Amino acid sequence: MVRLTRQYFDVKDVVWSTETSFKEGILSIHKEELLEQVKPLMKSVTNVDLELVKPGEDTRIIHLLDTIQPMFKVEGSGQQYSGFFGEPDTVGEGVTNLLRGLTVMESAPLPWDDSASSGLLYPRDAIMDMTGPIAGFTPFAETINLVVIYELVEGKSSAEYDRDLRLIGLTIAQELAKLTQGQTPDETEVFSIDEVNPDLPNVVLVWKCQNQGVYSNTLLYGLPIDNLVPTLLHPNELLDGCVVSGNYVWPAFKVPTYLHANHPILLELYRQHGKTLNLRGVILGRSHNPTNWHKQRSANFCIKIARCLKAHGLIMAWEGGGNAAVDGMLTIQAAERVGIKASTITFEFGGQDGTEGILLVDDVPEADAVISGGSIEKTYTLPKVSRVVGGDVLRLNKESGGYFPPAKESITFDTTTQLYLSGNQAGHSKLFAESY
Repeated sequence: MVRLTRQYFDVKDVVWSTETSFKEGILSIHKEELLEQVKPLMKSVTNVDLELVKPGEDTRIIHLLDTIQPMFKVEGSGQQYSGFFGEPDTVGEGVTNLLRGLTVMESAPLPWDDSASSGLLYPRDAIMDMTGPIAGFTPFAETINLVVIYELVEGKSSAEYDRDLRLIGLTIAQELAKLTQGQTPDETEVFSIDEVNPDLPNVVLVWKCQNQGVYSNTLLYGLPIDNLVPTLLHPNELLDGCVVSGNYVWPAFKVPTYLHANHPILLELYRQHGKTLNLRGVILGRSHNPTNWHKQRSANFCIKIARCLKAHGLIMAWEGGGNAAVDGMLTIQAAERVGIKASTITFEFGGQDGTEGILLVDDVPEADAVISGGSIEKTYTLPKVSRVVGGDVLRLNKESGGYFPPAKESITFDTTTQLYLSGNQAGHSKLFAESY
């Protein structure tokens, strides 16, 4: 039997201190001591600083990259975020400790050059507010966020920056979660799909992730998934950190590592397991396949696996924009054609009132159970804030030569493209639809 026990340790507050410890829900951090542990990893980073951002603060975080769940594996094979700092052992069993209510965030103004990838695939500025009209776009307005701020060595390659920032962030998250060893958790949760009810339908999650090159990658057990054939994961592998984000291109659509390890759709499927459905697995693949031929091939591989699992239903979810929607729709079509009922959640277009132009980039007749994750073509005015973490100016509109307004001031966007996770299809958002 495959069983994963997650032990949750609630973080009530985080304070700077002369020692690093976790006692009675208070995480004390000795900043200099913690930063000393990541110095050997600073090959393309000249300086690292840490800032705390807490719920309710009138604070804006900019240049946002990944967000990481601090966790530490205490029993079982492999380690958290397997494939980094060790062998790529299969995870998803044993016991893993999580600091609940805390994230490790990464912030850096990655260079706007052409070495990462071509066309529109450059690291855009991602913006998040802890209060105000866009706070609900992420789960992180409600968490204490330790923001890791990087200053970069000039002249390094995109691949070098990408590697070092990821390793530093994962190390900091690991070292903090390690403090929970030997302590009593606030809550324990056991995850297993071994027991099934033959009277309930079998359901799988198809999860297709970004992979178009450096700064727009997803990593499975330490390697990018660009040439990955859709593959079967035990749901526990995802919860144990087998997938790590390297996607910094489109702020609205990116899925940070935190949401891979706490995937809202997957967690809801687990809550329904044995009650309304049998969760049978996660099929992981690449979104943004390069041609229609590749997309068809990927869709057919997904459905082949789903049929082997005797799936009656399939939830199609994907990371990314318009190109990725084609992959998702073709997968829905392939599922329905063999009798597997499919549904999906996706952002939509439609202009300011939701009726203009084309709502979805792509659709197929079989896609008749589509859930809206909100429109990205809504206008939002971000109010002036009293504090900004990550820099002094925003970096916008590279295509037109660049626009660098003060980060503290009020600014209006006519789409949500620059707003962290606003069009993300992982099911985390508080956006909802209401009929009149």
